[in-house]
Amino acid sequence: MMVDSVMTSRMAWTLGGASVRGASHVRRGQPNQDAIGWVPPAATQATEGFVAAISDGHGGAAYYRSEVGSRLAVEVAKATLGRYLEAPDPSDDAAAIVAEVLVSWRQAVAEDLARHPVDSEWVESEQEKLLPYGATLAAVAVRPDRLIVLQIGDGDILFGYPDGRVDRPLPNDEGLVGEQTYSLCLDNAAQRFRAHVRRRLDGQPWPDFVMLSTDGVSKSFADEKTFLSIGRDYRTSVRKMGLRSVLDKLDKWLGDVSQRGSGDDVTLCLAIGSPAQAPADTAPAVEYAPETSV
Repeated sequence: MMVDSVMTSRMAWTLGGASVRGASHVRRGQPNQDAIGWVPPAATQATEGFVAAISDGHGGAAYYRSEVGSRLAVEVAKATLGRYLEAPDPSDDAAAIVAEVLVSWRQAVAEDLARHPVDSEWVESEQEKLLPYGATLAAVAVRPDRLIVLQIGDGDILFGYPDGRVDRPLPNDEGLVGEQTYSLCLDNAAQRFRAHVRRRLDGQPWPDFVMLSTDGVSKSFADEKTFLSIGRDYRTSVRKMGLRSVLDKLDKWLGDVSQRGSGDDVTLCLAIGSPAQAPADTAPAVEYAPETSV
């Protein structure tokens, strides 16, 4: 369990999360191929906000360095979107931000390959070099004045609002069958990203809750309706208990979800916003028993 708090001019954000090795990976002796990270901003108005990112390495024989690929994806997202937080007037060009993330990830992979060469004569093309590092990425950066959300591949991003509504800020992927997913390692990865920049406008709803999770979580529940209800439950629980109390139990809950559900690695990141004059994480702790049915 990890937790950090950051203040914005309009909202105090508390965020944290956990990543748990999947039950099936434990049985097979495989590593956790998920990664998670976030960036609390510097204490200046221009950088007020946060970045949260998760990534899921594909696993499988062809993706034998995917746990490295996912870690690099999170590091790149933190660095790129961290600069977005710091910019006095950041670009609203989501495609340009996606391109920067993708170029940086490919460069990070190239640097890792230089340090740890692959002993194989068939690795020649750019995609052949990237393939072992294949991973998804989902990331959110929130400033007081705007936010950006971007994603390639599976996994889930949910936004919650003061009226209790929880929804997806991005459309679902199209053109996939079964367990297929898009990946950072694809030649056309830039076209497979879904990304959106939203400016904060007076009178329009603004999220006070963000949840990111790898697909090992959503696959552990029966359907979309049940999964969205988990998002609403988390928003309610964090509001009542304080985020730290929820995070104290998150490792166990995620372990139970993987054991009883998908068996996959499971990663969850939560961010909750409160008015800046109100402490964001001081509610008294109460007993928490999250839903784990699948």
